[in-house]
Amino acid sequence: MKKILSIIALMLVLALALSACSAPAEEAPNVTQLMNSYTSLDLSPYLGKTVFINFFTEWCYYCMQEMPDIKTLYDTYDEDELAIVLVHVWDGENADNTASVKEKYGMEDMTFFEDEDMLVASLVGLQGYPASLFLNPDGTLEAAANYMLTLEQMTGQLDAMGVARKAAEE
Repeated sequence: MKKILSIIALMLVLALALSACSAPAEEAPNVTQLMNSYTSLDLSPYLGKTVFINFFTEWCYYCMQEMPDIKTLYDTYDEDELAIVLVHVWDGENADNTASVKEKYGMEDMTFFEDEDMLVASLVGLQGYPASLFLNPDGTLEAAANYMLTLEQMTGQLDAMGVARKAAEE
């Protein structure tokens, strides 16, 4: 019973964070600990890095509009400082849709998580697609959005969090 109440409280906190646009939470939940405790999405390898998590489905027009910009983030920011995790919510879809997105947008080297049972989406109180979470290097929530972000919004948030860009190639 105590575990169920904890999950419900977490869902409410994350749902409120998603609806609060990109304003930092007063007492930010440690998303890494919560995901590791209640889902199979293991974020612990990314502790020490800023983490950008994006929830998407292939049928979502705005999700697909974000993909080239997310690929640009991957190509722009230092991989030692930023981890990008794309959570494919199986809302009427399957792994074939992930393969299609990877191929279409050149994202074969990026990290995807298959949310087959939609547990991760439920845990964060996902209210629609796309949705994004920005986590601090300690795993706490810095910002959230439950709408399409532009490249400028994404880079603005990451720059504000102090994430280094890759060194310019000579």
